[in-house]
Amino acid sequence: MAELEAEGRSNEAAELPEVLVRRLRAGELWHAVLLLGEPSQTKRAARWLARALLCEAPKTDVPCGRCRSCAQFAAGSHPDVWESGDEGLKAGDVEALQGWLATKGHGTRKVYLLHGVDDMTPVAANRMLKTLEEPAVGTYAVLTATSRQKVLSTLRSRSFSCLLPASPPFTFTDPTSVPVVKRAASAEDPSFAGLMDRVIEWTETWLSGGASPWEMAASWQSIAKDVPAEDGLLLLAEWFRELMRVRAGGHAERFARWQEALRRIAPILEVGQYAACVQAVMDARLRLQSHVAWLLNLEQMCVRLREVTTSW
Repeated sequence: MAELEAEGRSNEAAELPEVLVRRLRAGELWHAVLLLGEPSQTKRAARWLARALLCEAPKTDVPCGRCRSCAQFAAGSHPDVWESGDEGLKAGDVEALQGWLATKGHGTRKVYLLHGVDDMTPVAANRMLKTLEEPAVGTYAVLTATSRQKVLSTLRSRSFSCLLPASPPFTFTDPTSVPVVKRAASAEDPSFAGLMDRVIEWTETWLSGGASPWEMAASWQSIAKDVPAEDGLLLLAEWFRELMRVRAGGHAERFARWQEALRRIAPILEVGQYAACVQAVMDARLRLQSHVAWLLNLEQMCVRLREVTTSW
């Protein structure tokens, strides 16, 4: 398990430019960084940066995943982290952030993450200027955007811009999913008993178009009720990856026990569609960490999955 955690940390760091990681570990990171790229990728990278900045381990080993700070971050309860932007950034969000920044931190550093700054309202963007111009000691801003050109020029000039490399098409296994898939394939874990058979049935119902996204969301909530929400979504993402692998002519690697279902389902969609499905599920998993209501999150995911099957 330690090896898997280390691999996961190195994979996330690999998405960031080397100069950024080098300055981070030398304790010389810019006070404001603008990450540019696909939303789920920039969110993942931004959260990695925040964990690394707040981690209590030596800087060459951050984020360690074992210290108190990393545990608080993983639980979504770190008092020195502020994150906003999943539903757009408005002036009220900036005012709330500024109020939080004015309070004393629990540690020596505070980090705030603002997603989608290229879609901020003009009023919100202008109110951010003073905050970026006069950062408090030990305070770091991590901003994300899809388009650099759409970010207010004055915000761009006050932060170091990093263009993230394009993500691979979700063909690689997420290391954190390895134990989840093993539990699903094992007859020894009662909470996962029969889950894969229900996942397969759910997949076929979705692909047949026989249920609305809202019905599919309620159905997923029911079939995965005995496992942690993030584990259930990881399992579904890996199932879609396996379908993509088989559709591309490869062999089943992680769900070999369900070969017949894989051969039956894989030809229904194209490889690119399965890749889009993996992204939809992983985006839903990211939203979980932002405390989006569970059923609403599932509904958003299922709407996206329906779009994938009808828009190609």
